[in-house]
Amino acid sequence: MAQVTVYTADGQFSTTANDTPREGEARSELERLLAGDIPGREGYVGGTQTAPSSLPESFTSNQDFFGKLEDVMSNFGNNLSNQNIEDVATPEQIEDLVPWLAGKGSLLQTYTDQYIETGSADFAIAAVRQSDEYGSFYPGITRNDGSLRMSETQYEQTREGFFRILLENGLNPTVFDNAGKVSQLIQGDVSVAEFKTRVEQSRRAFKDNPIADQIKEYYSANFNVELSNDALFTAALDPEMSIGILTNQIDQAELGAEAALRNLDLSTTQAQRLIQAGITQEGSSRLFARGADAIGQLNKISRMQNRQTVIGLTDVIDAQVYQDPGAIREQGQILAQQQSASSMATGAARLQSGEVKGLTES
Repeated sequence: MAQVTVYTADGQFSTTANDTPREGEARSELERLLAGDIPGREGYVGGTQTAPSSLPESFTSNQDFFGKLEDVMSNFGNNLSNQNIEDVATPEQIEDLVPWLAGKGSLLQTYTDQYIETGSADFAIAAVRQSDEYGSFYPGITRNDGSLRMSETQYEQTREGFFRILLENGLNPTVFDNAGKVSQLIQGDVSVAEFKTRVEQSRRAFKDNPIADQIKEYYSANFNVELSNDALFTAALDPEMSIGILTNQIDQAELGAEAALRNLDLSTTQAQRLIQAGITQEGSSRLFARGADAIGQLNKISRMQNRQTVIGLTDVIDAQVYQDPGAIREQGQILAQQQSASSMATGAARLQSGEVKGLTES
């Protein structure tokens, strides 16, 4: 609120408050004073001098007059220079207007000091964001180029979202926050929705799955991740890993675990091919059960036939899943030779018994 100081007819100075001071009105008072047009003064009517007159009674000398005139000039200049400055808010009022400053060390005081100095909320916010303490309360919010990934309010909401998801899954968010994992997620531009999917995927595989231990072992061995009891802590809170990569790795680990249960060694490349072919964990369970039997049977027969060929998991997968002609032919020849040998042996046995003459091949 600006103040205007004017000289009155009785020679006194009056200070009045005006929400919207007008320069013209203040200048008018000054011009009247300089012209000697003082209401009520003898010899002056409406700004027109009628006759010389002495100074009003309130002036004791010319020096007194010019002293008061100097005061008017000084106050007039101050009023004009300060008339657009807003009232300075208290720290309590600033905290109400900028709630994210509450409880953040000296950030509120930094804002208040800068606002008092400049009268600009934009400059005050900029000073806060450039302070050393800002990064300790909002780690990861600033990009390398100095721009913000989100506003401080959005940061608080995102952080709260991460905390809520962790709590819902029986995890202590404070532990993860103190370890810097939450800020790393923000710095990695991981949204709350993506984080929720990550945790659900990880929990389904590493905790709720009946073969969770085997899945964790495969995941750890093939993706260089040391999994703790809270496996989703390691998998889901990795800011370097996108949800697509995480989901794919979990799917591969599930298939690898199913193979391991039958003493089959499934590589990540093989697992990836099976996933692309639409094989799920449930489907892989049946596939590897049949595959383990086929591998054992085919290799046993192959040795009996003095073959040098060793049938492995890839051969069985190629034949059963991808219908590879070469794999089907090779395994078919082994089985056909075995069947032929069995038929010949059966025919010879019948000949010796006298029931059938000659050899019979089927």
